[in-house]
Amino acid sequence: LILKTKVKIFLKEKIVSDPDIYLMGLSASLIASEAKSGQFIHIKCNTNDNPLLRRPISIHKIDKDKGEIFILFQVKGKGTKILSERETGEYLDVIGPIGNGFKLFSESQKVMIIGGGIGIAPLLAIAEESILKGKEVKVLIGAANRKIVLGEKYFKELGVETCVSTEDGSYQHKGLVTDLTEKIISKWMPDQIFACGPKPKLQKVAQIAENKNINCQVSLEERMGCGIGACLGCVCKIKTKETDDFKSNQNQTNYTYKRVCVDGPVFNASEVIWDD
Repeated sequence: LILKTKVKIFLKEKIVSDPDIYLMGLSASLIASEAKSGQFIHIKCNTNDNPLLRRPISIHKIDKDKGEIFILFQVKGKGTKILSERETGEYLDVIGPIGNGFKLFSESQKVMIIGGGIGIAPLLAIAEESILKGKEVKVLIGAANRKIVLGEKYFKELGVETCVSTEDGSYQHKGLVTDLTEKIISKWMPDQIFACGPKPKLQKVAQIAENKNINCQVSLEERMGCGIGACLGCVCKIKTKETDDFKSNQNQTNYTYKRVCVDGPVFNASEVIWDD
């Protein structure tokens, strides 16, 4: 059920400078009641039609009891700059929740959550869901440096073991979060991996998961126009099931185009064609 509604800003907090990253709390009882981890909302950033297009922002946290959702976003352009200037008490025009979210399997006992940069945004909600359902959870956070490590505080408040990897070595593990992933998996094998972040990191996580036969779900980031599946502006290549057709080229992967907005943003990593 996708809703178009007005939601009230009750919290706005700048949590990182350079790049500017904001946490925003929205009173959105209808959306909160329907939302699942991994979904997003489509926000009209201004009170007028400039910019014309809405901005897709991942749902960071869902509080169904209070009827609240939280978003975590980085100022990257005109729309998010205007959104960052909106104040508490104002109302936003929002469509959502949109898309397919993460699927936590009942039989899974161990869950690994991997986020790079602002890619941590949709992962707090799946961490909360995993804890609520009694799973053992490890969170891996990647960042360029200590100043822009996102989400560590909130994951630790859940009582989740949280490991951080910084590329410059300024905090905890030095190197890429994918290096840290391989290191931890060699000692602690998860049943499922949930990941979001830059595409090269997701591709590497997908490879690691495939080599270990671990179910891996990734949240993809693509530029969106309409956000509801009509404009086809956010398509990505997804593998189709192999056929026995003798005419098919054995070296060619069969694929179809899927819309990141409504068919995703979460896909099984093994289905995504990365080298494109």
